[in-house]
Amino acid sequence: MTLIRKRWLASAAAAALASAVLTGCGSSSANGGSSGATGSAGDLAKAAREVAGLEAVTTSYPVPTANVSGVSALQGRKVYYIPLVQQIPGFVLTAASMKQALGTAGLSQRVCDGQGQPSAVAACVQQAVAANAAGIVLDAVPYGMAQNALDAAKVKGIPIIIADQYAPSGTANTDQVTYVPGATDQPSDIAWWTIDASKGAAKAILAEEIDSPSSKEYVTNSLAIYRQYCPGCAIKVKDITAATDALLATDTSSNILTDPGVQYYYTEFEDSLQPTIQGIQQSGRGSDIALSVAGGSVDGLGLLKNGSDSVKAVVAVDETYAGYALTDEILRLITKSAPVSEPYPTRLFTADNIGSIQVTTAAQASGAWFGGDSFETSYAALWGVG
Repeated sequence: MTLIRKRWLASAAAAALASAVLTGCGSSSANGGSSGATGSAGDLAKAAREVAGLEAVTTSYPVPTANVSGVSALQGRKVYYIPLVQQIPGFVLTAASMKQALGTAGLSQRVCDGQGQPSAVAACVQQAVAANAAGIVLDAVPYGMAQNALDAAKVKGIPIIIADQYAPSGTANTDQVTYVPGATDQPSDIAWWTIDASKGAAKAILAEEIDSPSSKEYVTNSLAIYRQYCPGCAIKVKDITAATDALLATDTSSNILTDPGVQYYYTEFEDSLQPTIQGIQQSGRGSDIALSVAGGSVDGLGLLKNGSDSVKAVVAVDETYAGYALTDEILRLITKSAPVSEPYPTRLFTADNIGSIQVTTAAQASGAWFGGDSFETSYAALWGVG
């Protein structure tokens, strides 16, 4: 989701991370690469096929197949949607789509801004409990951020979804609390593009948001692709955090200047895009660096379409689909129909396909960036309201 999504840090962790950034960014290497080496013909062919698929429109939506019984009994009930920070564009689109989907099912929505603060998230959950909400959907908010309030909601029997987060190890989804990880493969999508664009010889930096275990795991999962399919790539992971946004441009410049010859730079979510561009410019490398980003919106795609010197690849999440998927999942929990997998479609945009879309919020919300809105009627049919 996704995100363009800032991740929460407990105050003590935030202070420690801020100190770490001031004294130097953490980093690690995926594989050292070899000078002048390139990927095998088979590896490069595999990367090219993957990129072609990632750039294509969605032709088959991952709508579940199991019906949801008992939706008609929920008429007039309210679901609370609590995004980490309400004004982030991805959350705005998801909220609007969820409102539409809930309305189709006969329910209503209340959006409560988490404000990126544990106290605000807890207050939102408490409001939902006081209002006898039918369900609570938290977006990019770890359970531990408001554990006491959420535990109280569980006692009241209110089902809870934690979206855009991996479930903690050993945690199973239930009708009471379910995790919907969302679009987890965005760094992996960029990995395939980087291998293809560099012909298997990329020297790249991956700027990984360390503000939650999930955002770190997204990047970690992508490293296996480089190791297996790009032995000639040299990949380094650098830590970034929403706790020190003011330092991000300087850190980006430092990352580049201390790693001579770097050609590709990935920043994990679009909220970090502008300071990353500033840092690339400060480094003096400018158009020498191919920048990619996840969680893309009209900002990143607009730069790509307008021929930005830096932005060369953007992964965008179908946030409109996400709103319907989250509605489907909360209806399943409320009706005890059992949780199901709810992946979100994504699309990779590059110079090869950016010309096929209108870079407007309206076009994004309509589903036109991804393939359409046929999933809306498919979901409604599952709920018995189509």
